[in-house]
Amino acid sequence: MPSKTKSKPKKKSSNVERLETAGVLVSEQFTDDDKKTVEKLSETEVTALIKLRKKRGSAPEGKHHLRPNIFV
Repeated sequence: MPSKTKSKPKKKSSNVERLETAGVLVSEQFTDDDKKTVEKLSETEVTALIKLRKKRGSAPEGKHHLRPNIFV
């Protein structure tokens, strides 16, 4: 007999979390206003930024400041 327990729905990651996990940004370098702006991005826009980071490769370790500022 199948279990009738309900699994908890996964909490949706914020745009900031998704972009940071993908290596697109470092959230500690963003102001609260910057983070609010990032949260307004659509899922399509966030996915495009993640794909771009994958194509460009990661920033050298310890040189996160060399990343292009995608929000300028």
